[in-house]
Amino acid sequence: MRDNILYFVIPCYNEEEVLMDTETTIILNCIFFGSQSFELPVEGYQPKHGEQILCSNCGRTNDYDSLVKVAKKRATKWAEEQVQKELDDFAKKIGKMFK
Repeated sequence: MRDNILYFVIPCYNEEEVLMDTETTIILNCIFFGSQSFELPVEGYQPKHGEQILCSNCGRTNDYDSLVKVAKKRATKWAEEQVQKELDDFAKKIGKMFK
């Protein structure tokens, strides 16, 4: 078994659906310990739906689906923050135009 970090990379798109130069990586964390390191059979291994994976630090098994669910919530929060930032920047630009 090898210690590996599991993650998702989330690209951002603007209104023309052109890839922007912004992306983030959402790292999966052990639900019990918060660790980012899991024991996987080989480097680059992608767990499957319903699979149990072992935390390298606390030794407890984590349900992969639960880890993904938590990561998706974190990704949604990140995306909302990015949208708010873009809206704030746009509002500042509009405000400057009407001064």
